[in-house]
Amino acid sequence: MDDNDLGDIGFDPYEFANVIGDGDQPLYPGSSKYTMLSSLVKLYNLKAKHGMSDVCFTKLLILQEDLLPKGNTLPFFIYEAKKTLSALGMSYEKIHACPNDCILYRKNYEDSTNCPTCGVSRWKEGKDSILKEGVLAKVVWYFPPIPRCKRMFQSHKTAKSLTWHAARKSVDGQMSHPADSLSWKLVDDKWPEFGKESRNLRLALSSDGFNPHSSLSSRYSCWPVILVTYNLPP
Repeated sequence: MDDNDLGDIGFDPYEFANVIGDGDQPLYPGSSKYTMLSSLVKLYNLKAKHGMSDVCFTKLLILQEDLLPKGNTLPFFIYEAKKTLSALGMSYEKIHACPNDCILYRKNYEDSTNCPTCGVSRWKEGKDSILKEGVLAKVVWYFPPIPRCKRMFQSHKTAKSLTWHAARKSVDGQMSHPADSLSWKLVDDKWPEFGKESRNLRLALSSDGFNPHSSLSSRYSCWPVILVTYNLPP
């Protein structure tokens, strides 16, 4: 996503339900392949992938509206498109971080310009060794998990799948799901109140680094931290 594209619009569960309802509408009368929502997601994917500006994307939406048959449901303003997508719970927060991973510049450190632990500047240093004030050295892209967890329970099908592990029985005695593991049973024994409620989410945390530019000479790397829901069936 582009900077600040969806980060400033909150998550409203009622708005989410309305968007899902609107998203089921055909893109235009007689269309069976695309809905308004699926079309918008594909177009916004192109915007993010190719670095398209908001102005360019707006012009693309206007052109699409003109090309499509009358009665089409595609929004033709960038604000409407962002508002529709933000209701899906895709908002994020950008948090400034110390280049050496000591701290996050938030709460007590929100206005600091140097790391209190290692002393390194918050700003990026140019090739001339001059700090570029305002250009961040490191940024954490934080995708709040709670709105996304709430969204999972808003779907009858997904909500039922989230409690699938409590009703299933291992037929052959072999471990075919994390619910069969000793770790799962250990959590139930250690926190019985948590274990009694099958809707409580069991999450796995995974992280690893990669170079998004596929260049060994590049010093730039990404470290995504991924949460996986173990409640769901395989």
